[in-house]
Amino acid sequence: MSLLVLIGTKAQFIKMAPVLREMDKRLVPYRLVYTGQHSETFDLLEAAFGTRPPDDVLVPDFEAATHRSFLSWIFRYWQAVLVRMRSDAWKGVSLGLVHGDTASTLFGAIAIRFAGGMVGHIEAGLRSPRLLEPFPEEIIRRLVSRMSHLHFVPDDNAERNLAGVGGRVIHTQGNTLKDALAMSLQRLSESERSGGNGGYAVVSMHRSENLSSKAVFDMLMGAVIDAAEVVPIKFVLHPATREKIGASEWLARLQRVPALELLERMDYPDFVRLLVGARFLMTDGGSNQEEAAMMGLPTLLLRRTTERMDGVGGVVEVSGLDPVRIREFVNRHAQGGWSLRLIDGGSPTGVLVDVLQAYA
Repeated sequence: MSLLVLIGTKAQFIKMAPVLREMDKRLVPYRLVYTGQHSETFDLLEAAFGTRPPDDVLVPDFEAATHRSFLSWIFRYWQAVLVRMRSDAWKGVSLGLVHGDTASTLFGAIAIRFAGGMVGHIEAGLRSPRLLEPFPEEIIRRLVSRMSHLHFVPDDNAERNLAGVGGRVIHTQGNTLKDALAMSLQRLSESERSGGNGGYAVVSMHRSENLSSKAVFDMLMGAVIDAAEVVPIKFVLHPATREKIGASEWLARLQRVPALELLERMDYPDFVRLLVGARFLMTDGGSNQEEAAMMGLPTLLLRRTTERMDGVGGVVEVSGLDPVRIREFVNRHAQGGWSLRLIDGGSPTGVLVDVLQAYA
């Protein structure tokens, strides 16, 4: 075994799925390991993208949706890693791949170094001007950069952010999400490709800074209810958000709003179909921001600032968590449609796998 691929969250799976498919297509050998940080909908994603099952799951049947469950996952994760080290299950790793800026990214990079392998960081180089915002993602990015040997950057800004860093910087000419999104858009019928055709809006949030502050959380829940008075809302619940809402008085209040539908997370092609039918999106997710920018979907980012420039100044607006700005955005886009952009150009996945073949 020479290549090890570690995947921990749903967003990482979606962005890594084109890479896994391309490695399989080129017969590049690799060992696929799920960390178990998230497991909800992974079976649906495997079916949607046609990827193979993992060779190993470090913490099976787990979903780190709350602070308590997250701490439990960390403990069980390191127990599993130590077992693999002692059994030589990861012996001979030349390069291990991690993605993004989650706990699985950081702990995966550490485990790969312990196993004696080099670390390849996909979606490297994102930077915020503030160390603690977003927390803990910004700290994780900087730590993983220090441990990485190969830095796969999606754009020029990320490349500049890594000027002087140790290791090799590879510009992939885009995010691998581009390939995942293109695959899902190809499945839509002509009638489904009209932006905003569903007459509703989509809301999705999960970031710690929005869920952990009562004042911010209460403001956002109130803003969602207010928006549902203007346009029907489909609120897609991440596990952490579902847990937070269920433990508060907001669940009953949200359920009493006729034009507000609470949805469980779904597989990726269905989520893309949902986005295309929406008149607008309100989200705090970085991947959602990237998808919206590529598709042309009007989006309000439910964050104070963002380190991602995708779509900002165009279809993506940053709310600053200002209730007035949120209300104005909803009123401005509630009745309008938009034109779905074609996802064309080169393949970031192809650039990435070209490099990986040398380490297989």
